[in-house]
Amino acid sequence: MEQNSLPGKKKHKGLRIFGFILLFFLALAIAAAIFSVLWYKKQITAIEAEKCAGENCQTSSFVIDEGESTTSIANKLEQEGIIRSALAFRVYMKLEATDQTLKTGTYTLSKDMDVKEIVKRFNEGAKAKTFRITFLPGGTMTAVRGRLLEAGYKAEEIDAAFKKQYDHPLLKSKPASASLEGYVYGDTYEFYASASVEDVLVRTFDEMYQVVKDNGLEAKYKSKGLTLHQGITLASVVQGEAGVMSAVDQQTVAQVFLTRLSKNIVLGSDAIIAYYANQANPNRDKSDMSYLETTPCPWNSRKCQGLPPTPISSPGKTALLAAANPSNTDYLYFISGYDADGKVKMYYAHTAAEHEANIRNYCGDLCEIF
Repeated sequence: MEQNSLPGKKKHKGLRIFGFILLFFLALAIAAAIFSVLWYKKQITAIEAEKCAGENCQTSSFVIDEGESTTSIANKLEQEGIIRSALAFRVYMKLEATDQTLKTGTYTLSKDMDVKEIVKRFNEGAKAKTFRITFLPGGTMTAVRGRLLEAGYKAEEIDAAFKKQYDHPLLKSKPASASLEGYVYGDTYEFYASASVEDVLVRTFDEMYQVVKDNGLEAKYKSKGLTLHQGITLASVVQGEAGVMSAVDQQTVAQVFLTRLSKNIVLGSDAIIAYYANQANPNRDKSDMSYLETTPCPWNSRKCQGLPPTPISSPGKTALLAAANPSNTDYLYFISGYDADGKVKMYYAHTAAEHEANIRNYCGDLCEIF
């Protein structure tokens, strides 16, 4: 009888073919897995291999909006050329970052950052950009304007803010027609980059008003017959005449002015006249002393009684305190002069004759130009 072995052979051959196919697809799957891992590792690396530094570091701003999805963020990152692959970014978020919601804000990113660094930055949250600006005691609104321009504000923004009427307790006795001269408190401030000019100004008002409140200045000015505006105005004149001198000298200068006010004597402050002359003609020849005669009232303090209509600068804390706490003296005159060592010193007098003698003996070139 003939043996029939063909079906068995076919069966073994089929198993071998199936095994080869299985091995092929297994090898293909392994290869695909290896390729995917290699692709993924490559795609989450930084676009720029070398770390940038200084001027060579090209950065860009990237914004995550409130409630924005990971998919949207990933797509934007790829579109803006910050990462290699949106898909790899999403995979990283699933595998490494549990697909958490990334924090809203504006970020500074660069192409030398890999996905891990970018996600870490997003998880930490955006650090708001800030800037510092310094206003000096004794500065005028012209100087304030210059500082704001340097800080990046536009001229029209600044001018509009200067003209605005502010509802602030520091300004309650300021005439509506008066400028903000004298009210920008000298100090160094830090602001968020989004701060408006109005925000900056109000912060300076807050700082000055804190000094006023902490030292009871409004009540002390009132006891001398002055409103808050007039007290700040007097302090600005003290600042202009003795701002570089000691607190004691500032108090004595304040005493001279308050005594003159009480006796209806003109203040005789060349700082007031110079302020007006500088405002009227910023490029004037300061060696030309004719402005002392040509300046009109109420700014010509040699001819006109009383305080000027507005402060002539921003008084510092010691000047504000001096106007409220004058020295217990009774002088009517003062000048800045030189002592025997050539250092600047204040000289005081009770009479015109004493004052003229001080000018001859000590004033020197300090009396020539203002």
